[in-house]
Amino acid sequence: MEYFTNLFGSDLFIPHGHCYLWKTELVGLHLISDLTIAIAYFSIPLTLFHFVEKREDLPFNWIFNLFGAFIILCGTTHLLEVWTLWHPVYWLSGTVKAGTAMVSAYTSIVLVKLIPQALLLPSPAQLATTNQALEQQIRDRELVEAQLQQVNDELEAQVTARTLKLAETTALLEVRNQELDRFAYTVSHDLKAPLRGVANLSDWIEDSISEKIDPETQKYLDLMRSRVARMRDLIDGLLDFARVGQTEVSLETFVLEDLLVEIIDSLNIPPSFKFDLPANLSPITTNRLLLSQVFANLIGNAYKHHDRNDGHIQITAQLQEDLWKFTVTDDGPGILAADRERVFDIFQTLVARDRQENTGIGLSIVKKLVNSHGGDITIESELGLGTTFRFTWSQKEQTIANKNES
Repeated sequence: MEYFTNLFGSDLFIPHGHCYLWKTELVGLHLISDLTIAIAYFSIPLTLFHFVEKREDLPFNWIFNLFGAFIILCGTTHLLEVWTLWHPVYWLSGTVKAGTAMVSAYTSIVLVKLIPQALLLPSPAQLATTNQALEQQIRDRELVEAQLQQVNDELEAQVTARTLKLAETTALLEVRNQELDRFAYTVSHDLKAPLRGVANLSDWIEDSISEKIDPETQKYLDLMRSRVARMRDLIDGLLDFARVGQTEVSLETFVLEDLLVEIIDSLNIPPSFKFDLPANLSPITTNRLLLSQVFANLIGNAYKHHDRNDGHIQITAQLQEDLWKFTVTDDGPGILAADRERVFDIFQTLVARDRQENTGIGLSIVKKLVNSHGGDITIESELGLGTTFRFTWSQKEQTIANKNES
């Protein structure tokens, strides 16, 4: 209670002015000095508070507020020094000094702990060096971007030029294909006409001397007609090969098993041959005519080149996403490893034409049809163990119009 009673003055004490014997010069000296110090102390925190408010990104900005509080207390002690010249409030003055001492001690301790962290902050020189490095990186990046833009412009120009060139080439190919079509049909007509004449001539000769014809002459006449038939089949095969990829065929949805039954029936294969056909398949949507032509060639080859009359032909089908996978397997004589890829070459036959009529075009048409429809075909065979043709067929809604394949 005595502390609070004497906090704001006591009759037991005399003011500082009395200690200065109320000398005007001495009192004035202390008065002006303490007031000046107090005013300076109060102005410094105001500046610090304003600085912290404007620089929110400043690291450790709270230390400035702590400095401000410490300086305000210091200024307050000097104001109390002025006040105690006439009023002996020494308890209040001492209390303010004690508070100033605690704040100053705390500030000192915090500042010592803060120094290592503050030393890690980049100096203005370091910041300037970093800024220069960043500016150089920006300039380098802008240079690279400019070079990339130049390369991109050049590529776009090349793409545009090649697109125009491709359009011109496509147009030229279309013209050439049309010319080729006209040429093929013209050649077909011009070649088939004399062939028909030769065939008719052999018939007339046979009719004219039918009673006098000897076996050797009959053999030559039959040989002539077989050669005419082979040439006619060869011309038709060439026309079919040239048409692959040029004719647009509408899409159809059908059951594969029904198509295979129709093909087998049309080939007049004897009932002694056994067929295993895929069943319970989902309907297929594709170019029915083209797929029919592929299966007809493969099944026909399996039957035609079989070495027995009771052969076994197996056909499988499997749909994976938008791709059909087919196999046609026979138990015939098989094919030598050296001849497997050669069978797809046009005009290539593995059996002499005198022994078996064959144009050597069928499998070439098959390969071209499969490739033009986004698929591939391979052959697996061993001599004496039969042959398997595997091919894929896209079920996408498209029409075959690939002129480059022709």
